[in-house]
Amino acid sequence: MATIAIVNHERCVGCELCTRACGVTHAIELDLQRNWVEVSEELCWACGACERMCPFNAIALPFWAEPNKELRDSIYAKNRKPKKSRVVAQVSDDTAEEEEEEVLAGQSN
Repeated sequence: MATIAIVNHERCVGCELCTRACGVTHAIELDLQRNWVEVSEELCWACGACERMCPFNAIALPFWAEPNKELRDSIYAKNRKPKKSRVVAQVSDDTAEEEEEEVLAGQSN
């Protein structure tokens, strides 16, 4: 049995605060037909953020649950968008010296 957050459907009002708290793996989704949230067994890494966020105490982790950081890291690595690379123009030493001389010459005038 996997360690995941458990939703008390009688208390859940579908406010989606827990879905916002589950920012890394997005393991919680709102069921629009029933107006409550469901937790994905494959994506929940038992961090407890949803439990802390819920004002209605409708979602909780078992007392023995420990966060599965390996699962979090593997999901994050798959879903992470690559950072935009910056292209830095390389200036030769001669060009840099010439520009510096022009700036200094302009300051003395």
